[in-house]
Amino acid sequence: MLEAWHLPGLDEEPTEWLEGRTGAGVVFRAPDLSSAQAAGVARSVRHATLEARVARSTEDVIDCVARAAAKLSADGPEGIAARELLRIELGWSDRLVEETLEGMSRTWTVGALTGLVRAELGGETALDGFVADPTWGGSGERSRRAAGPPLILQVLAGNVPGVAVTATIRGLLVRSGVLCKLPESEPGLLPLFARVLAALDPLLGGCVAATWWSGGIFPAAWREWTKWAGKTVVYGGDLTVSAVRSNLPPDTDVVTYGPKTGVAVVLQDSPRAAASALAHDICAYDQQGCVSPRLVYVVGDETRPFVEGLAAALDELTRDRPPPEPTMAEAVAIRAARTAFEFGGYEDGRSAVESPGESLAWTILSSEDPAVRAESLPRVVWVHHVPDVEALADVLRPLEGRIQTLGYGGADGLQKLLDLGTRLGVSRISPLGSMAWPPTDWRHDGKHQLMPLVNWTDFERLD
Repeated sequence: MLEAWHLPGLDEEPTEWLEGRTGAGVVFRAPDLSSAQAAGVARSVRHATLEARVARSTEDVIDCVARAAAKLSADGPEGIAARELLRIELGWSDRLVEETLEGMSRTWTVGALTGLVRAELGGETALDGFVADPTWGGSGERSRRAAGPPLILQVLAGNVPGVAVTATIRGLLVRSGVLCKLPESEPGLLPLFARVLAALDPLLGGCVAATWWSGGIFPAAWREWTKWAGKTVVYGGDLTVSAVRSNLPPDTDVVTYGPKTGVAVVLQDSPRAAASALAHDICAYDQQGCVSPRLVYVVGDETRPFVEGLAAALDELTRDRPPPEPTMAEAVAIRAARTAFEFGGYEDGRSAVESPGESLAWTILSSEDPAVRAESLPRVVWVHHVPDVEALADVLRPLEGRIQTLGYGGADGLQKLLDLGTRLGVSRISPLGSMAWPPTDWRHDGKHQLMPLVNWTDFERLD
């Protein structure tokens, strides 16, 4: 049975357990913490965090975190364990697991993490002591220092493997300890990372606690941890965010990452060239990410050349990146969507379905009707036709504020697309083929990653 927990400060062997099951059917367990046990863990993590602020520089933290994260994608025992873990948790193919770990690990390097701290906070030294405030011209008349709270509570989503690790690293970068509620769909990678970190540096490993309980309930561990946490970070849908907010003290500082989607736009000069790139974006994370494209708009006279190219590209990619078996609910929904488009095509010829026969490995639902219509289904995309970029303004208005990444192929009309994306509150606009792999210092949900976690202290010198 998979052990889904890492709890420094838990002095006694757990006797009460909670059991869960991933979407791929893997059974895992985590301790059912009492209030006293949860408080002991929080106390231990807080103590380690405050000690680490004195004994470790931010540069030390970045170096150790990067070395621990690198082991998850390397060829050593930790990397082997990480790959096997994701393969059994998610039911993914070896190639898809390798590709995902390699992509995530690029954002966990010393260079990437240092760049993130410098981009948002001005440099590592701003977390270690007072530095000249650049808003005062760096004259030294006023200094400032950044610090996260001693403890951050995180409610994590598991639709994309590795996000829990990334979220935890963000907390460590701002010199906070992190208390994590693990996701049911992928509960194992973060505890593995925490154990690897603890093996490299026991003090820093003691700054992370992670465990699981069923979503929708708020047990003793939750009630206790909310008393200790200075900030709470929530990943999830609207219902999750609302439920968490209603179970927090009213004065809690909450940072949310809510539901988002990806949209792809194929401009007139690149329908076939864009198809292969988009297929890679669809297959990445098995299309489970908030950056994953679900709606595709082809600008120009017709969609058929693009749809044919996308079908061929998906067929080729699926040979060495086969998807996991869909759940029963997903299978029913995919077949229902296919049937609806097939009947629509019989009636007016304006919609069509492309798929590998009866297999549910991938599905393209194409229509001349540009209305927004998409569900979160594995490797299913809705392809619509629009005559020009201007027509997208009305079509995408229902998604205003909900588009995480807007992928584009081609350059004809790109400036108009950039202007539209800004008006719609799109967080990120990137070329097709890179939608799934944002840089480390991207603005997640359109906001900084570290800035919402820190408090700034200003120091004004005596004349």
